[in-house]
Amino acid sequence: MLNIKSLKALLYLLLCSYLLSLSPVYAAEPKTQNEQEDLKFYDVEIIVFKNISVPKGEEINLPTPSPVRSPNTLDLSDHTSINLATDLGFTALQLDELRLSEIVQSIIRSSRYGLLTHTGWRQPGLDQSDSFPIWIKGGKIFGVGYSSIDHAGNESYLPAATVIPEETNAAEQKPVAPQQGLYELEGQIIITLSRYLHTQANLVLRKPTEIRTFQPSESVPGSSQVEVNESYSLYNYGLNEKRRMRSKKLHYLDHPQFGMLVLITPYQKPLEPALEITPEPQQPKLSDKVTSGPIKANP
Repeated sequence: MLNIKSLKALLYLLLCSYLLSLSPVYAAEPKTQNEQEDLKFYDVEIIVFKNISVPKGEEINLPTPSPVRSPNTLDLSDHTSINLATDLGFTALQLDELRLSEIVQSIIRSSRYGLLTHTGWRQPGLDQSDSFPIWIKGGKIFGVGYSSIDHAGNESYLPAATVIPEETNAAEQKPVAPQQGLYELEGQIIITLSRYLHTQANLVLRKPTEIRTFQPSESVPGSSQVEVNESYSLYNYGLNEKRRMRSKKLHYLDHPQFGMLVLITPYQKPLEPALEITPEPQQPKLSDKVTSGPIKANP
């Protein structure tokens, strides 16, 4: 039987193990350069687009809150997160490194689809326990005048001094000051590597819907006239899917309202050019300076 001291020691160890399990993933120290060189790296490129002509039907849309942004989520468009992401081996791809630009142009020219975002990043292949979510946002920005389930419990979501258009396009915004509204598209994507590559997407598409309320007119007492109050509410359509993927193959995640294309390509670090050693010119020997011929005697 366990005595009192042994029981207290066991409870103490269990409590320490539980507290350690609650520590956030991002608190782990970044991998060293040698450890990162042993990892496989991948270029991840995504395109998210919306369906403009959605078939009308008796669709029931239950309230879907947006994904929760955890402390270890990386936002490669936020300067406060870029330094941490770089230390962890995550970097944003440049425009000339993206491979799906032709598909993007086809979506832009199409009358059936609308581009929400086209982005990419380079990351190490990590397992599920060491992975980091990448925060994705794009499309229009809905500001003052739009209510949303994501505003619940947060009445001060928009600062009083903030004045932004009711509906703007994120692509036209200058990235100088962060926007305070709700993006049309928002969520996170996690790429993991175990035996296979896996992509887990948790995104929401926000669509405005006009809401009209009718009430008796207060201007003319006893009148049968009614006043119409118009407001706009944002409905969230969620895409939450996990898919096993093959590298170098284009994958499609589908939703009636929007879709996502994913391309994961192994990244090969360019080989450093071999160091060329130029031999130093040899100095002539003293014997080479002596010319042959008769030796003249001094007078």
